Amino acid sequence: MTHTALVPRMAADALPPNGPVPSLTKRIVELLRVEKEDLVVDLYCRDLQFRQAHVLEGVRPCDQMIAPSPFGERLAFELITSGVRMVQMGTSTFGRYPMRYEKVLVRDGFSLFKGSLRRLLAGVLEQLDPAGRLLIVDSAPGSDTPLFAEGLRRWRRQHRSPHVIAELMDEAGFSTQVESADRMRRVSAAECYGWVESRYWPILETFHDAELERGLDELRARYGSQRTVEFTSRFDLVLGTKLEAAA
Repeated sequence: MTHTALVPRMAADALPPNGPVPSLTKRIVELLRVEKEDLVVDLYCRDLQFRQAHVLEGVRPCDQMIAPSPFGERLAFELITSGVRMVQMGTSTFGRYPMRYEKVLVRDGFSLFKGSLRRLLAGVLEQLDPAGRLLIVDSAPGSDTPLFAEGLRRWRRQHRSPHVIAELMDEAGFSTQVESADRMRRVSAAECYGWVESRYWPILETFHDAELERGLDELRARYGSQRTVEFTSRFDLVLGTKLEAAA
């Protein structure tokens, strides 16, 4: 069976070409040690997220599915267009065939719930080649993220520390390495408002329209007559390798 990594063209094209993701792809390639002919499994975890999305605080009944983030979509787009061979595979398909995988990437992986992540890690470890590598990567909230207070609070509550992810990977039998990457960004205030209006951050899917409007009013009051906004884009990465390979 052949699987193809699909990135929605409109979603990828709509993201800013000068965003922070292109500078992240090089480090991902380095950590996974991707060579020219290597195939990277882009592990698709939306089915795990769907089963437990209902426990998210304030989730809208009509939007229980956690939406793919523009960060994750852009990351896949950048990796594919840079020449990395990727195959997108759901968690159920991943464990269905007696295969060994060498390079596995989990985008938007820090929002997976504890039980789901434990099951995922156990399955990946079992089918990972002795010299294989698993990389979990996600964007992270920062103190200066251009979000209204309640949106930032919910994101921080949902997002997990990379060290918590690493502990779970250690428990599963991995040797781990934790990294964070920061990049300063300067964008127009209008662009920040547009991100909120379009629910650019997946956490904004948990807000009703009226709540989102109040959040926009809060942002407009915060930035006032400012034409540009400076903030730090942060990314967390946790690399896992098999203990016998690390030794």
